[in-house]
Amino acid sequence: MKSFSLQFKLNLIITMLLLGLLLTWAVSVIKNAREDVLAEVDSTTNLVMHLLDAEIAHYMTDFGWLNRSGEGNIDIFRLEELTNIRHLKVDFFDANGHLRASNRSTQVEHAGEDPPSWFVRLLDISSVLNEPKRKNIILNGRMIGELVITPDPSFELREIWDDTYGLLAIVGLFGLSVLLFVYWTVRATFKPVKQIIHGLNQIEHGEYQSRLPGFGQVELSEISDKFNKMASTLEQSIRNNHRLTQQIIHLQEEERKKLARDLHDEIGQYLTAVHIDASAMVAAKKLTVARESAKAIAQITRQMMFTIQDLLARLRPRVLDELGLSLALAELIHHWHDRNRSIMVVNHISNHLTQPEESVAVTVYRILQECLTNISKHAAANRVTIEVSDKAGGLFLLVEDDGRGFDMAVPSRGYGLAGMQERVEGLMGSMNITSAPGQGTRIEVHFQNTGKFQDTAP
Repeated sequence: MKSFSLQFKLNLIITMLLLGLLLTWAVSVIKNAREDVLAEVDSTTNLVMHLLDAEIAHYMTDFGWLNRSGEGNIDIFRLEELTNIRHLKVDFFDANGHLRASNRSTQVEHAGEDPPSWFVRLLDISSVLNEPKRKNIILNGRMIGELVITPDPSFELREIWDDTYGLLAIVGLFGLSVLLFVYWTVRATFKPVKQIIHGLNQIEHGEYQSRLPGFGQVELSEISDKFNKMASTLEQSIRNNHRLTQQIIHLQEEERKKLARDLHDEIGQYLTAVHIDASAMVAAKKLTVARESAKAIAQITRQMMFTIQDLLARLRPRVLDELGLSLALAELIHHWHDRNRSIMVVNHISNHLTQPEESVAVTVYRILQECLTNISKHAAANRVTIEVSDKAGGLFLLVEDDGRGFDMAVPSRGYGLAGMQERVEGLMGSMNITSAPGQGTRIEVHFQNTGKFQDTAP
């Protein structure tokens, strides 16, 4: 049954239920028909026996009936007048066992169609047909004959078959109509399922613009609405990912250009100066000239070291490896505040932070760095609150300012916030941004403890 469709299962279940009801009804009809036949035959037999008993009692007191018929036979019960009794065959046999009279001297014509043999077998009235009733006729102590009353349910069977056949035909047509209606209804109900599957297949093959039509059924209409919202969200997410990818590639290229320019403009100039001073030292004829060139080379190499350190810091925050997350963040805030003295900084960085894995530590550092850069460039804030702590089983970062804020309903054209969101979600973290024009901005980042954090608290 697992391999069958739900539509087939529903049709099969409803068909079996309907057939079960029809079978129950058929059994009930057969049972009632059998009881009707038996009751009809039994009542007719009792009535005839009662009439014959009354007739016999009359003849025992009045012997005027001893007249002979035209053929010389004694006509006691006038059975030929009982031909209208259809359910019984009444025969009178004399003392020698010869048939003297009967209510069925000729074959009676039956109206209607004979019932099929299977119908007669289902009724199971063979016991009635095989049990005729016999009554001895004794007058003045002399046995004059015997009455044999044999049940004949053929007329009743034909009437019941005619009624049952018509009812069976009606019920059969009704059942077939119900099955066709149920099949059509189930098929119409499950038709939207094929549309839903088609829509899911389109989503699977990257056709994110696929949408489902509105369905008449309430449940399917809700599914359609949820599917369309999901597809719209997924389509927007894919577009954002494509846009972010392009921006990342653009930023990477810009960073490479900047590094190449810095290497060319600064390191290249320093190397040129070193080359010139070294050449001067080689060509110098006086020791004082060589010393001056050596001093110049030492000063230039010192400046090259500072420049290289700055380039390396841009590529990788070395302080994370040297100082740990808490001190690295504190140093970052300190240097930023030196450049932005007009902004008050409220700093709450826990001294007992657990050391997270490297990717989380770098992400927290870069997010705080990006937030501080955005505040100095765009927020025009007077106060900044920074909190870093272990909260709810993980690392928690809060950056809040009282600056001009921004409208969150307007899509951002920059990579900053979207890039931070992508980095946090890529590490299975959560990021919540709250902002409104004139009400500042609040950014909360939370990383769950993955079991890879190392406690560095003293």
